[in-house]
Amino acid sequence: MTPQNRTIDKCNTFNRQVNPLRLAWVDLLNRYNWDWFATLTFRDLPKSFTAVNRVKKWLMAIQKDEKRAIGYFMATEWFKTRECPHFHLLMGNLEGVRRDKWWSTWYTWYGRARILPYDKGLGAGYYLTKYVVKDVYQSGMFEIGGLQGDRQLKLRGVLKIYP
Repeated sequence: MTPQNRTIDKCNTFNRQVNPLRLAWVDLLNRYNWDWFATLTFRDLPKSFTAVNRVKKWLMAIQKDEKRAIGYFMATEWFKTRECPHFHLLMGNLEGVRRDKWWSTWYTWYGRARILPYDKGLGAGYYLTKYVVKDVYQSGMFEIGGLQGDRQLKLRGVLKIYP
């Protein structure tokens, strides 16, 4: 077996061990150009609906201030020790926008934020999809919005996995 074949076999073995639904999500997310990877947390303990609305308010503020539509994939995660969600987002159409400005806005309004440049090589798409098809909590919440293509894509849902 040549080294190239070994690499292919390794990838095929890896792919067989990964949830096929997760691989499909990765494929979907990799179709879009992302600029930022963000994790947003709260200093208080908002309920899920309030937390989602805060994230949407922040996203709308970015769009309004930067005068551009932004695309995003948002996945919700709940802390194990708290009844409070936090969010992981892939965000697009933000080339040239200063991350520190929007980090500061989130911090002033709601709590901690970590906003990094998106690096496809780090596998952020794979990282986020674990919250959509999460086995540990048996459910995952997600939202996709603002992605341009043949038509605007807006998906929202809760995936429940039953044993």
